[in-house]
Amino acid sequence: MKLSGSKKIILLGLILLIVAGITIIVLKGFNVSLMYQQHEAINVVVGKEINKNDINLICKEVFKNKTFVVRTIDFFNDSVNINVESITDDEKNELVSKLNEKYGTSLNIDSLNISTIANIRIRDIARPYVKPIIISIVVIVAYLIIRFRKMNVAKLLGKLFGIVLLTEVVLASIIAIARIPVSPVVVNLMTIVAVIELILYINKREKEYSSQE
Repeated sequence: MKLSGSKKIILLGLILLIVAGITIIVLKGFNVSLMYQQHEAINVVVGKEINKNDINLICKEVFKNKTFVVRTIDFFNDSVNINVESITDDEKNELVSKLNEKYGTSLNIDSLNISTIANIRIRDIARPYVKPIIISIVVIVAYLIIRFRKMNVAKLLGKLFGIVLLTEVVLASIIAIARIPVSPVVVNLMTIVAVIELILYINKREKEYSSQE
């Protein structure tokens, strides 16, 4: 099948995008969100009711350009969990000082319960989706074989999964190039895009097949 000039340009653009994405992945890998990287988890019991916005402001002053996530814990809202990519001794001292200043407490460095959280690999993030995807593929293939038995099912399946695979590879390349943090949310969005493509493609083939019957 010959491609028109505009389609050739689009195809070339997609190829270049995929090559750029693969290059970024090989050189730098995906950008994984903080909670899935190796980072430091800081738990501190303030002993007084705290405001999450106040803690966020304190963390911005202490950690500057470092990425961090603040979560309040405990039923009485007097404890906080801070996840940050790293923390130095100076930052520990400054964090304690600012908490004491804000809440009138007498915390010290020993009041900070700090633990190192190991990184989670991308394949570990994706693993829960493997079984549902395999089951879905089996169901889709079975349906297409039965529904379009009078057509060239192998060609139909090849085109269908080729389109979905191309789209997912393009999305993965964009995610890598744009340094979008990979998380379950991103994986869910990619899955939704694949499902929408499947529905649209099958619906199109259904209309064509019905008109031929």
